[in-house]
Amino acid sequence: MNPNFKKNVDSQGKPFSTVHMQSNNLKEYLNVIRNNILPIILIFFASVLVTILYVINSINIYKTTTTLKIVRPQGSILSAQLIPEFQDFQTDRYISNEIEIMKSFTIREKVANSLLDSFRVSGDKSVFYYLRSRSPEGSQNPASLIAITKELGVIVSINQKRGLDIAEIEVQSPSSYETQLIANVYAETYLKYSVEYARRELTTMKDFLEEEKSKKINDLNTSEASLQDYQQKGGVIFLDDKAKLLVEQISTFEAQKNSAEVDLKTKDRAYSEIKRELEKIDKSVPNYIEGQINQPYVAELEKKIAELEIQKSLELTISSDPKLIEKVRAEFDKKIIPLKTEYDERIKLIRAGLTANTPSEKSNIYQKFIEAGIDLQSVKARTASLSNLLSKYERDFAKIPSQSIELARLERSRKSNEKLFLALEEKYQEALVNERAQLGNVNIIDKAIQPLKPAKPNRTLIISIGSALGLLLGVGFAFLRNYLDRTIKNPEEIESKGVSVLTWVPSIEELSELGSSQLEFIVANKPNASASESFKALRTRVMYSKLETELKIILVTSSVPGEGKTTVAINLSGSFALADKKVLLLDCDLRKPRIHSVFKSERFPGLSDYLFSNVTLEDIIRPTKLQNLSFITSGTIPPNPSELLGSKQMSDFLEKLRGLYDIVILDSPPFISVTDPEILSRISDGTILIVQANKTPMDAFLKTYGRIVNIDNHKFLGSVLNNFSLKSAYGYYYNYYYYYSKPDGMDKRRSKQIKKS
Repeated sequence: MNPNFKKNVDSQGKPFSTVHMQSNNLKEYLNVIRNNILPIILIFFASVLVTILYVINSINIYKTTTTLKIVRPQGSILSAQLIPEFQDFQTDRYISNEIEIMKSFTIREKVANSLLDSFRVSGDKSVFYYLRSRSPEGSQNPASLIAITKELGVIVSINQKRGLDIAEIEVQSPSSYETQLIANVYAETYLKYSVEYARRELTTMKDFLEEEKSKKINDLNTSEASLQDYQQKGGVIFLDDKAKLLVEQISTFEAQKNSAEVDLKTKDRAYSEIKRELEKIDKSVPNYIEGQINQPYVAELEKKIAELEIQKSLELTISSDPKLIEKVRAEFDKKIIPLKTEYDERIKLIRAGLTANTPSEKSNIYQKFIEAGIDLQSVKARTASLSNLLSKYERDFAKIPSQSIELARLERSRKSNEKLFLALEEKYQEALVNERAQLGNVNIIDKAIQPLKPAKPNRTLIISIGSALGLLLGVGFAFLRNYLDRTIKNPEEIESKGVSVLTWVPSIEELSELGSSQLEFIVANKPNASASESFKALRTRVMYSKLETELKIILVTSSVPGEGKTTVAINLSGSFALADKKVLLLDCDLRKPRIHSVFKSERFPGLSDYLFSNVTLEDIIRPTKLQNLSFITSGTIPPNPSELLGSKQMSDFLEKLRGLYDIVILDSPPFISVTDPEILSRISDGTILIVQANKTPMDAFLKTYGRIVNIDNHKFLGSVLNNFSLKSAYGYYYNYYYYYSKPDGMDKRRSKQIKKS
């Protein structure tokens, strides 16, 4: 292979890099778009049309919102302990739990029942969408309860506003009226449920506290009577300061223990009640949940926290100095807070594991049972810690002098019963007030209003996105098509491979007033046309392409059939003839000859007949309408064209023509099809390779170019890009003027473009 071809240099020795440096990627991209503008426009409008049809057929969706404030319980009867120092230390998850309850199947079913009542009393059933039966014959009938319940889980979303005790119930529906109705009914139904649930628990608690209060008032009366009787009998009337302090401390913690035991009863009662309800659903679940809640590590954390809380309370009761109290509180909080944090995280994991994948209709009672179990274990830990503490004080109490021990015992009993009774009385009054004033833990802040405009679809946005997508698809198609299209499209693609371009010939099909044969011989029939100017430029560049050697025999060939090599050969011959050169056009395509049809002549006798010595030279040379141009047809098609063209007779014939003509143009078959062009290339002075824009594959072109330069690189004159459309050209071309004659014979200056030199 020729070294120039291997080293990526063109036929004139010009490195590829200089060509690449001149390329402009942006202009190439614009050219791809320009050449594919029609499919881009079609895809764009198709996308816009589909988008518009989608928008037209889309159902309007209305959206409205109801805002609720969920009141966090502060010392509610169920969750609060009787002694303030031992408030529940769990992290507040109340809002999240309430939202999950609102989403539960139970609540949705209650809402669905209320909505069905509204549907039945409504006169105009057409204002409903989800509440109305979907069957054509039942359009005036309501949908089933289960269908509405399930639909509510889809069209209703409930979320907490971040950082606030506010929940929003958002409803979407094709019916504006139905949207408002569902949102308001949902909020009112949950409000009613919340009030009923809260009052039910408060009533139960009030009755329980009343019963306990009656018992403790009797205990208090008994202890007071015993103390008074002891003093009247002349026993010890006064205790020393140390004994008084010990009695005060023991009575305080004994009251706290008794209060914790009362609290334990309430928690155990609530826990047992929920457990019974849960066992009706699945008997195995309560035992499993209890096992998770009562994990040893969790129990140990509860115990440590309870002990620290009690110690903190004890230290705070001893001192009256504000600074010392604050210091004690800070020291204990430093120990307690990390334990609470760790406890909360562990409980969070347990809760998540127990409620994962739980059906919505069961999640509510699961949550209640888990919370009740956690509360119960916490109270048990606190009660146990108080019992241990009292055991230590009992040992100190036993050391009181014998003459004072009875008075101390009676005083301790009276104080303990008094404190417990006062605590019960306080909680009873609180329960009584709360029962009467309880409105639930939910307040409706803003009721839903009927939306006037649909929230979806956003037609403007959808059409904009559809249009942008259509444009992107169109441009993407253009670049994909360009990537898959391996044909040569412009001169720059040829030059980028290191192959020189002698000229490009514009499309001549626009000259429809000419016949097909006249169109092919355009330099004679339309000498001022732009295509004719290109052939004249080709003539000039061929004449000066090889100054060191004389060019007489020029081969015109192509890579594949149909690239216009015969047209180029005819018009190049005509251009030389117009330049006062004596020219012979020789049809060497002995397989599919065409020159005779262009000149409307008989095919034989011709070249093959002469080489077989059947006719004389004068018999086969035929004139044309141009004075200096003659041509020889192919003649009779031989069975072995390659052998005939490679024969000594052919070589001698060409040598004879050298002496008779200034220029001999050989029209050969396509290079890839047969070996004929290779034979002719060896016996010619130069070879021109024809390329047709948007038809010749780049691979075929490079293969042909490689074979030509392998024969003799110096004989390759360059390539010609045929049928190149200026409309597809871009910024590489400057405006200049071609002259051509209109059909009426008038000359007119026309702006054209030529490649920048």
